[in-house]
Amino acid sequence: MKFPKPYTLSAISEIINAKYVGDKNFEILGMNEIHVVEKGDIVFVDHPKYYDKALQSKASVVLINKDVPCPDGKALLISEDPFSDFNKLTNFFKPFKASLKPISDSAIIGKTS
Repeated sequence: MKFPKPYTLSAISEIINAKYVGDKNFEILGMNEIHVVEKGDIVFVDHPKYYDKALQSKASVVLINKDVPCPDGKALLISEDPFSDFNKLTNFFKPFKASLKPISDSAIIGKTS
C-alpha cells in the first residue's frame, strides 16, 4: 500500500508509539508484506528466523521487535508487537469501510459475468 503522501520516520513512530533508529526525517512512502516490499516501504518482522530476510529486503524501514544494528540506507522502528503495529498502520492509512449496498457504484460488470 502506498501512502497518500510521504511520511517521516518520526511521524510513523508517533502513530504506533515506537522507538526509531535513523534520521527522524527519513522518508517513508508506503508499507507492504515481505514478498512484495519495495524501496520506500515499511515491512514488519517479529520472529528471529526472518530477521535477516527483512533486514536485507528492499524495504527502507523494518518494523522489528529487537534492537539490532541498522543496515546502511535503512531505518528501524522498534516495537514490542510489530504485527499489531503493522495492523495499526494499515487501519490508520486505509481504515475499513463497510459496504452499504451489494454492488458498488464504481463496479464495472461485464456482459458475460
